[in-house]
Amino acid sequence: MEKTASKFIWHYVKIFKWAFLLMLLLLVIGQTCRQFMPYYLAQTYETVSAFASTPNAWQNILKCITLAFILQLLGTSVPNSGFLIVAKIAPKLRTIVIRDVFDYVNKHSIAYFSEEMAGNISNKVQQLQSGTAEIFQHCLDSIWSVCYASIGIIVLSSVSLWLTPVFAFWVFCMLLVGLHLGNKLHKLSKESSSKQSLANGMIVDSIANYSEIKSFANFKYERLNLLKTLKTLRTAETKEEFGRAVIIFTQHTITVCSFFGFLIYTAVLFKNNILSPTDFIFVNGLFTTMNGVVFNITWTYNQLSRIFGKINSALDTIATTPEIVDTPNAKKLNTSKAQISFQNVDFAYKNNHQIFNNLNINIKPGEKIGLVGPSGSGKSTFIKLLARYYDINNGSIQINGSDIRSFTQDSLHKHIATIPQDVCLFNRSLKENIRYGKTNASDKEIISAAKKASAHEFIKNLSEGYDSKVGDRGVILSGGERQRIAIARAILKDAPILIFDEATSALDSENEKHIQASLSKLMKGKTVIAVAHRLSTLREMDRIIYLEKGKIIEEGSHDSLLKQNGKYAKLFNIQSGGFVK
Repeated sequence: MEKTASKFIWHYVKIFKWAFLLMLLLLVIGQTCRQFMPYYLAQTYETVSAFASTPNAWQNILKCITLAFILQLLGTSVPNSGFLIVAKIAPKLRTIVIRDVFDYVNKHSIAYFSEEMAGNISNKVQQLQSGTAEIFQHCLDSIWSVCYASIGIIVLSSVSLWLTPVFAFWVFCMLLVGLHLGNKLHKLSKESSSKQSLANGMIVDSIANYSEIKSFANFKYERLNLLKTLKTLRTAETKEEFGRAVIIFTQHTITVCSFFGFLIYTAVLFKNNILSPTDFIFVNGLFTTMNGVVFNITWTYNQLSRIFGKINSALDTIATTPEIVDTPNAKKLNTSKAQISFQNVDFAYKNNHQIFNNLNINIKPGEKIGLVGPSGSGKSTFIKLLARYYDINNGSIQINGSDIRSFTQDSLHKHIATIPQDVCLFNRSLKENIRYGKTNASDKEIISAAKKASAHEFIKNLSEGYDSKVGDRGVILSGGERQRIAIARAILKDAPILIFDEATSALDSENEKHIQASLSKLMKGKTVIAVAHRLSTLREMDRIIYLEKGKIIEEGSHDSLLKQNGKYAKLFNIQSGGFVK
């Protein structure tokens, strides 16, 4: 994605280039007609003022009025028909921008979404689509004004060369002032846009965690934080609005002074017989219109500067280079058996201590591995690295002898089914949430997966059954119910690599027994990695690895580790009610 507003906008101009060229042609035709309309009005005024002494005066008046009417009608209707084109392409443009930005945002790594507020990202996407549409509209207005001013200079030159340098110099000064003020507005707009996104992000963050606010009775605290953010937003917006007010005042003052200055200048030319009465009326009428048009050019530029500031602010957040990318020759992973190997792996999070240092782990196809250890030992990091949510610093992670960086990320993720501890569900129906594991699954397959996950009973008891909406992040379901939906989703996905991250932690003992039986069937023939604090869930694992500070402290089966009477045995005895001396 382009990283500057100008390149970003130009990308979409090229998509609709023929529509823009057609609009440009319509504008040129229309503005040419409008420029000559005042001339026939001036002819009409002159004929009316000398009506008694002018032969065929009435016929001349009707002729001039008719020509003025035709030119004005064409000058208005022809360029305005361009707005019909805008009406057709604007919705399509907004759709394409949202699609492209959505595609690019989803290329970012997990780290990106961990560091940025969801509300901030959403607001930036909105700014890009609305800003791009506004840019197109203002560009059309700007082209309209530039065409009018350019043709106006040519027309004035045809009346008298004395007018050309004065008018050109005036246009230059007006544009120079407009550009100078617009650049200042651009900076102010970018700042206010940044503060707006921050405020929106905080609001969305509070709404998403409303249950926590309620449970801790911290509404006043959240409100205070929001008010602090809104205060900085208000300061930024006040500066932007004040800057806009200064621009309007300055430009209107220059416009009024310019009109009377030009009127005096043309009066001097009329006095010296350089301009005829018709020419005098014509050029001043034209200048009156041109004055507004040039003002519109500078004002449009200021508006464009404001919008460009918002787009640049959005691109600063959205268009950052993704940290995790597919290699140019990345291939698709396609296997039903998965051998996993961590070879001399070093890894540390940004600005954090080393998690793994020369870690070596080999997992055979179909082997079931349990990971245990204290918090911060690297268990969750191990899973994230295998899914390539982060890239390692040194070494390699391999599946069937090939580095996972040689595979496309999508194909890698399709081969991994994860049942997390904190299950995130979409605010959609239960059927849609389970089907997420296999988007083309039939209703029969969905019900079968739900039954295997011991979810069918509670689902059918809901008022709308499988069509029941689960609310934001599955809020209407209990923790155990959410995990059973996640298990059903993983069953439906049927990936060769299964990852259980505290998969049964939210289940009661009775439900855990039912699900363990289902999981045992699910695990057959698959490579399994299970992270658990409840060690009783790891009895069926072929091998258990005890990690501490990113290092393997103990390794073996459940029974062999108990015989070693080490850290694993001590932890197991504590959980089972026993003790170790």
